[in-house]
Amino acid sequence: MAFLDWSDHNVGRPLPCRLCGIPAMLRDEKNRPCHMTCAHAQADGLIGGDDQGDALAVVVQMPTAPVIDLHTRRRIA
Repeated sequence: MAFLDWSDHNVGRPLPCRLCGIPAMLRDEKNRPCHMTCAHAQADGLIGGDDQGDALAVVVQMPTAPVIDLHTRRRIA
């Protein structure tokens, strides 16, 4: 995980995040609205450039629950 220093960044009125488009109060080093989590995800290579919506493209595969036959209590799938 990349280390980003947010100690001297500005806060302003909510504007669309440069990465995900959801309103953000925090400003990045170029004074553009950006969520801290979006900036860290970009620094870690999880999302790309400054196109709005890229952060929403991060998808997590959730495991599916096994199907159990309640009569025999054996796994079907």
